[in-house]
Amino acid sequence: MSAIHIDNRLVHYEVVGRRGAPMIFLHSWLGSWRYWLPTMEHVSERYRTFAIDFWGFGESDRRDGAFTIAEYVGMVVDFMNHLGIAKATLVGHGLGGMVALRAASQHPDRFTRLMIVSTPIQGAQIQNHVKPGALSRLLGRTAPSNIWTRLMRQLNVDYPQILNEIIEDTDSLSETVVQRVIASIAETDLREDLERLEMPLLAVFGEKDVIVSPDQARFLCEDHASMQQVIRLPRSNHFPFLDQPNVFNRLLMDFQASNGTQVEIKTEWRRRVSQLEYI
Repeated sequence: MSAIHIDNRLVHYEVVGRRGAPMIFLHSWLGSWRYWLPTMEHVSERYRTFAIDFWGFGESDRRDGAFTIAEYVGMVVDFMNHLGIAKATLVGHGLGGMVALRAASQHPDRFTRLMIVSTPIQGAQIQNHVKPGALSRLLGRTAPSNIWTRLMRQLNVDYPQILNEIIEDTDSLSETVVQRVIASIAETDLREDLERLEMPLLAVFGEKDVIVSPDQARFLCEDHASMQQVIRLPRSNHFPFLDQPNVFNRLLMDFQASNGTQVEIKTEWRRRVSQLEYI
């Protein structure tokens, strides 16, 4: 476990890999840094990977804070400053994707590439699933059929231990953190950030995601088609990097190595996964 203090608050982070360009992974409103570990281990052969727990999540400070996208953007930039990371690729999932997109828009000199996963561009969409103060419904404590808990428990992933960790980490969240995070997400619209973006962006959505609709991809800018790309994975739900790890990891590696070219799912990848995946 590694940790630093930013604004007198503990920031927990993990590092995988000793060499290569830095890549920073940001988690969503569920779980913590831990679900990124398989992806980090895969790409660490070529890149030095970092993952942080946002304040209020995982092993980071849970004392009172804003718990907003703006606070987390500042947290990411300060984290880079403390560790001497001049530039990095950002990979963000859900909330982490929103933080990554805003950070890249506001600090274009600090980031080289941006990959967002299952990320709402218009955050108000998430209100379809969570009402203010309804933490018990979010975690399924009084409503076991709640959509988020049901989704997590039914995920068909190669990493059942990580799935259990996501559920455990989500169960440990305080109602204050959830309320403030969801409120910040709901009031955030990233369309102007997309228009200002100056680096390559790859957005990945799961076609079976019932939390963040893949239709959010419609907000990516047609005027920036050479820089902004969307890939939809037919069999993926809300965690594409867990339920289609081979495809996701190859996309990430190809995107990181690309020089202004579009990435694609190559024929040879398909032999390693169920053929039904692409029907």
